[in-house]
Amino acid sequence: MTGDGIGFSEISDVYRNERQSKTLTRLPVNFYSKADEHLQKLREEHCAAILIPNNPGSMMLWDQISKLDKRLQHIYDIRERKIALAALDRMVGAPQPDNMTKRDKALYDRLVETLSAFRNLSESHECQPPPTASEPMPEPEKILQTTVTDTEPPGGAEPEENIVVHVLEDIPAFVSLKNTYNLKKDDMVTLPGQFAKLLSAKGKVRIVGG
Repeated sequence: MTGDGIGFSEISDVYRNERQSKTLTRLPVNFYSKADEHLQKLREEHCAAILIPNNPGSMMLWDQISKLDKRLQHIYDIRERKIALAALDRMVGAPQPDNMTKRDKALYDRLVETLSAFRNLSESHECQPPPTASEPMPEPEKILQTTVTDTEPPGGAEPEENIVVHVLEDIPAFVSLKNTYNLKKDDMVTLPGQFAKLLSAKGKVRIVGG
């Protein structure tokens, strides 16, 4: 493919370069969206090809679609692994990595925020002084009762799971018990688990993490 388009050759080059480099490589402009557009175009061509009896082109298209889809998934996996390691390095003062796309930067910022919050929480617990003689240690039964009351939602229901997803296409607005969602392609958002899993099963989003 020539010009600004993304095709099999360009996706294969990105996959090879990303696999060989220890750091994030510079992606072509709008790589993710253009790669998805190319893959969608191939799927449409395949749907038309299978309507023609004994058409050998349909198998060739399906083979190309399978290869491209696997390479794109590998690119996602490799870059997400590098971003996760970079977020850990940030905790010890390392600068943020170069060559991040909008999607990559959103994931990186979310991971750094989560790690920072967790570490601050751990440090605050470690710094609490032990109880003095005038402040006796609460009885085990009271500790257990307080913990359950504070962490369990009313009625003893399970707490709702939140999942980070990458939106693969525009999704019409929908409403949960707490929020209204209007998701656009390439957004990185946190959704309640039931919505994230349902949209993932329909191929609307890609689950990044919990």
